[in-house]
Amino acid sequence: MTARTIAPGTSSATPNKGRWIAAIAVLVLLTEQTALGFTLIAPALTGLAMKYETTQIIWAITIFTLIGGVVTPVIGKLGDRYGKRRVLVAAAVISLIGSVICALAPGFGLFLFGRALMGLSTAFLPVTFALIRDVFPESFRAMSIGIATNGVGVVTIVGPFLAGYLIDNYSISAVFWFVTAISAIGAAGTLALVPESTIRVRSRIDLIGVIGLMAALLLVLYGISQIQTWTVTDYRTLLTIGGGLVILAGWWRYEASTTEPFIDTNLLSSRPVATTIFSYAFAGGATTVMASYLPSMLQTPRALGVDYGFGLSATGVAKYLILAGVLTVLGGLIVGALAPRFGYRIFLLIGSAVMGTGALGLAFGHSEPWMPILSYGLVGLGAMVYAAGPGLLMVLAPAESRGASAGMMGAISAAIGSACAQLAGLALSKNVGQLVGGYPIYTARGFTIVFLIAVGMCVVAILIALAIPRNERVVVEPVVEEVAR
Repeated sequence: MTARTIAPGTSSATPNKGRWIAAIAVLVLLTEQTALGFTLIAPALTGLAMKYETTQIIWAITIFTLIGGVVTPVIGKLGDRYGKRRVLVAAAVISLIGSVICALAPGFGLFLFGRALMGLSTAFLPVTFALIRDVFPESFRAMSIGIATNGVGVVTIVGPFLAGYLIDNYSISAVFWFVTAISAIGAAGTLALVPESTIRVRSRIDLIGVIGLMAALLLVLYGISQIQTWTVTDYRTLLTIGGGLVILAGWWRYEASTTEPFIDTNLLSSRPVATTIFSYAFAGGATTVMASYLPSMLQTPRALGVDYGFGLSATGVAKYLILAGVLTVLGGLIVGALAPRFGYRIFLLIGSAVMGTGALGLAFGHSEPWMPILSYGLVGLGAMVYAAGPGLLMVLAPAESRGASAGMMGAISAAIGSACAQLAGLALSKNVGQLVGGYPIYTARGFTIVFLIAVGMCVVAILIALAIPRNERVVVEPVVEEVAR
């Protein structure tokens, strides 16, 4: 094995258009696993609850997001050290095993273990756009990141219909076998078509840093996930989240003082990187809030005496989201095409503004079917932030820290999105108009508050984005090691 120093972000890859199109295609099969983990599983929750005779089926979603938020920074850092393609494929295999376990699990406990393993798929997206930044030719990078991040629009359109088809014509297990097949094809295709990043960071494994960060994130994210069950002021909420924050503060001090930290706190606290991460996190969190509660609003029958809702089935809701899915993909393509000329910062601003406009429309316009369709369509177009944020971070972060930086962006975004979604749920629970068969029917005011929370998050994202330096450049020019393959 030999080594030589290179400038960050260089690539010896020869631009072969067909090869790189195929490469991004197989990577998308992996990056969409997170979205599939929600859109394919959500329609199956009722059937899974009956199969396992449990009232705790929501843990099928909770454990997926909880484990994903905890391991994403770790997987990103491992990619920086051992190779991003290698770590991405390894994580895909573990997630694949989780899918198989879920398909075959005879009991709920084993099923949840499988879902926990599937949670590793949350790390696919940040590792992928770091890998793209390392190995793709410069002329393909921006568009490839846009496609990888905003391909979620396709899943938004297809996922619910596909889940319904598999469940109705085969079985609930068929959903997990489908995810298994997609994971296998994506992992094999990545090995065959995507070159390994030759950029490495050579340092010891900071076990204290790894354990400290995972413990802090686990406590904070678990506490957030239980807010609606425990309430904000419950001692369990305060102890869990507070304990996590105390550990996080201690972790930060330790990482800042050690010579070979797990995460470079100087990088995370630098103005360009910090503002990029938090602007992205608040904008992305706004979509989490809206996506969590819009289906409930649409499915409520107008006959119950409310001035919103259309009594839609799950398939009916999916039809209302088609425009948003199409515009989500379009937003990613716009960023990919124009960011090389105008930079990414402007699209964080535009995306957050468009998304906030859509959220405002959802807050006050829900009496006619076209209103939520159009408003959520704007939210979909504003989702260009999903391409702009990671694209800008990959420009700013040093080559040796791209995986870890992307992982921290994912973890912070998950924490902010989950916290705000839980707070929105609390606000909604305070606005119950009536109970029908024990099921709460919320007032229009409750949904207005929910979507106004999303508006506020978009405003925060805009204000933070305005603080991002206009000069998009790498924060620190490191000397990195390229390992000859």
